[in-house]
Amino acid sequence: MSEGLIDLGVVPGEPVAVPPPPRRHRRLPFALVAVALPALLGGAVPVPRPAPPVTVPASIDSRVLVRENRLFVVDAGRPVGDPEKQRLIRAYSLPDVRPLFQQAVTVTGEIIDVRPVSDTLMLVEQRSFTGAARSIIAIRPGTAEPLWRQDGVLVGVAPGGPAVFGSDGYIGDDVNTPVEWSGVDLTTGATRWTVRKASGERATPDTWNGDPRRLFLLRAGRLTAYDTRDGAVVTEVALPGELPVTSALWPLDRRLLVSSDATGATIYDTASGLVPSVHTATSLSGYLSAYDCGELICAYALGGGLTGLDTRTLTKVWAVENAAYSMWVAGYVFAFDPGATRPRLRRSDPVTGRAAGQIDGWQLAAGDPGTLLVRHKDGDRVWFGALDPVRMRVRPLVAAEGITDECLAERESLVCRKIDAGVGVWRLR
Repeated sequence: MSEGLIDLGVVPGEPVAVPPPPRRHRRLPFALVAVALPALLGGAVPVPRPAPPVTVPASIDSRVLVRENRLFVVDAGRPVGDPEKQRLIRAYSLPDVRPLFQQAVTVTGEIIDVRPVSDTLMLVEQRSFTGAARSIIAIRPGTAEPLWRQDGVLVGVAPGGPAVFGSDGYIGDDVNTPVEWSGVDLTTGATRWTVRKASGERATPDTWNGDPRRLFLLRAGRLTAYDTRDGAVVTEVALPGELPVTSALWPLDRRLLVSSDATGATIYDTASGLVPSVHTATSLSGYLSAYDCGELICAYALGGGLTGLDTRTLTKVWAVENAAYSMWVAGYVFAFDPGATRPRLRRSDPVTGRAAGQIDGWQLAAGDPGTLLVRHKDGDRVWFGALDPVRMRVRPLVAAEGITDECLAERESLVCRKIDAGVGVWRLR
């Protein structure tokens, strides 16, 4: 899951099985719901009975993070100095919520992320209480002292290492802010390489397919690609007249889209260097970002909505208004319609942009990229299901009760914050 992270708030405790909350008399009997739901789903669909979750006791003062089939519980901590706190991290496997390890970590800020690199190495990200400064602490479960500490923002881990960092200036993503990029050895914490982005330059890592493989740096009239494994220059091209301050860098799958008010827009092939494959004199300055969607490029417009760009000409093929929370799945563009009077998911053909179906009563839920997870509220019960993107039918997976809107699906698990501040884990398979 791309970016699978939610802040749930959990206090340490062993998971215990608990029954679902008692039904209220005003709710329809489950048998009646089981009859009515298939009509909402678009046909006769087997409806599962609500299964009790595995529950981890929690409090609002703690935090829960979900990463790569693991659930991390971070307690509120106890002071051990000023401003130091010792916080306890507990890890559970998903979907069985089996305890894996617990580890005490001393921090000077709040823990905002835990990233497993392997079964024996975790990267703990902390943010200062007094500002935006961030740092990473590398830990081995069962080892009292950290392996190393590194200031900066963790972007990801290059294939085979090292960890790729941007200094705190990277958070602002400001062309006028200097940023120091570096690769840090996962075992020792030693800096393997450093690339400096000066004021007036623009840089972005290639994270389209996960962790970064390339770092792209645009200087005045020059574009350079660096290998994130060793910091070596992969290739460099001259771009006469290119001005970083009015340019944008959008990494795509094996390609880089560069838009500039001065020179127009160009697609570069990054698999074989920086070979220009498409160019247009028209700038794409009216867009915020772009990504691959089938045979086209989908771009978010500044004023909202989604636009399909022809990959051969970079011209507009279609535009979908109010395309909030859109994603490309199985050859279609799905978008949540914020203007509808009730939850509505719209499906569009990414080649033509024409409407290709919709489903009412359901909305997108954060989940694994491989599953289009949707949710439907029925009184105090929330149904979660997998939407078949081709047939536009929902397969019910879980009926959860007593939960808040903080939910995330991680492959075979659904993790939700409960209204009693606990955390419930349901199996999705």
